[in-house]
Amino acid sequence: MVSLAYLLEKRRPLGGFRGGGRRGGTAGRNRGGSSSGGSSSGISRTGRPGYPRSPFGPGGGSPRIVQQGVPFAGRQFGGLPRSQIYAGRGYGGGYGSYARAGALGGVAGFGFGYVGGLGFPFGYWPLYYHPNYYRDDEYGPQNNDSRPGGPLMSASFNRPGLSPSDAPQYMVYGDRDSIGNVTDAVAKDCSAVPVVDPTAVNNDGTYPDGVNTTLLPALNPENVAGFYRSSSFALYAFFDDVPTDLDATVNYTEPIDTPPYKWPGAERDIDFEECVNSTIQASLPIEEGINAAFRGVQPDSRNALVAAALGVLVVNGVKWPLALSLACLLFVAAQQV
Repeated sequence: MVSLAYLLEKRRPLGGFRGGGRRGGTAGRNRGGSSSGGSSSGISRTGRPGYPRSPFGPGGGSPRIVQQGVPFAGRQFGGLPRSQIYAGRGYGGGYGSYARAGALGGVAGFGFGYVGGLGFPFGYWPLYYHPNYYRDDEYGPQNNDSRPGGPLMSASFNRPGLSPSDAPQYMVYGDRDSIGNVTDAVAKDCSAVPVVDPTAVNNDGTYPDGVNTTLLPALNPENVAGFYRSSSFALYAFFDDVPTDLDATVNYTEPIDTPPYKWPGAERDIDFEECVNSTIQASLPIEEGINAAFRGVQPDSRNALVAAALGVLVVNGVKWPLALSLACLLFVAAQQV
């Protein structure tokens, strides 16, 4: 049987995973935005200078620098495209060739690695688990509301055909806005059955009193099936055939109440997993790249801007072939937003 780890590590140069099976190939494309934050512009908690965060945008562009006076001033943020959003099963992976600011350890993309001192390739901080967990100390605690997207939350869900009262097969962990975007998207595009709605995480990694940890299991990273967006978002899977990686518990001392219920591997729905995977890839907010300049501009106005740019290039002595080539690049960029 194809494993979830295989699906989470299978990549293509320009498209991530296979399109998401029968249901997930157009995940989110018919949506008018996000109901839980959408895009935001202006100077953010990370000091982004006018670049919006958005689901469904392509990302990319050149890395920017966090401005002075906000957390992590001087570090790089943004620059990686959405196609590189998969980070593998190892916490600290998913940075690719992005500058690691002198941090040591970790194989680009897959292996576990230290996250202290790093930049933010997609504009979001790595997840926080516990002090000294792969040097995540500076990104905590879980209820830190200066985190881009808001404090950390989790939510659980099931594949279609199961009940909201059944133990969950899947859980997601990330900032408030991202959890809201993803849970809305997988319910709409994959018919996921919500088990526990987005729930805040206490600053010791536990949940508020009254939360049923059978329906929203503890945040033990041992159960993570895959990280996304440079380890700033995690998908958990609770099946007895999902491999356990002992590196996930190095220096991890968060209290774990009861081990989660593990479903038999025969209960897995690979098409549903593909849909969830591609929907997460499409719906996670990331830093916008070069196309941010066109966001919010109507298509007719975009085309007029491109035509005006072409005129300016010609008037200033740029030869027609080069001017036309530059205008075509601007036109393509404008159509991608």
